[in-house]
Amino acid sequence: MIEGKKIRKVFKSGIFGGKTVVAVDNVDITVYDGETVALVGESGSGKSTLGRILLMLIKPDEGRVIFDGVDLTKLKGRELRRFRTKMQLIPQNPEEALDPRWRIYDSIAEPIRIHKLAGSRNEEEELILELIRAVGLKEEHLNRYPHELSGGELQRAVIARALTLNPKFIVCDEPTSMLDISTQASIVRLLVEFQKRLGISYLFITHDLELAEVIADRILVMRNGKIVDERSLH
Repeated sequence: MIEGKKIRKVFKSGIFGGKTVVAVDNVDITVYDGETVALVGESGSGKSTLGRILLMLIKPDEGRVIFDGVDLTKLKGRELRRFRTKMQLIPQNPEEALDPRWRIYDSIAEPIRIHKLAGSRNEEEELILELIRAVGLKEEHLNRYPHELSGGELQRAVIARALTLNPKFIVCDEPTSMLDISTQASIVRLLVEFQKRLGISYLFITHDLELAEVIADRILVMRNGKIVDERSLH
């Protein structure tokens, strides 16, 4: 389970006391084990900022982020990095997660190498092949560069990379908004399949209410940095 308690984040633009924007305003949010919570709202409502705060990619100005009973806002350095391995981001633009200079193989292998999850090159290759097959890619895709893949193939590669560390919580930040309808449906089915198989919790950020109603257990509506409505679907 992950909780955000009284989360507040303010951004300031300009050097000399410029405009102040309250991106997240005193928000409480909980995502339970194995649950999908859809966070719905217009652009600029604070959805992505809140998602990145829960992953501790952005530090809140006020409030706490609690993951499996541990207050992440009190952790630093190696301790925080250890918990981050259990939390991943699937961004709207897959290019954010994939280095354009690297083959897909190396992008997926990077977290495996950083966290020393494979004892040998052969073990690494076996793990990566298992991952890409699970997300519906072929071995031939591993030797390609991001610009040589379609949008759907790129998002599948990002999902494979996110799954390398066996995460418990994933923030899906508009992961299908750049894709055509049929590809959107296949990516959503893939995410649902992995949730059933691995018990992953999702915060699914979207502006598409119909999609939220299909994938989510609960829907939260965000406006002007606040959660203004909550609806349970199951």
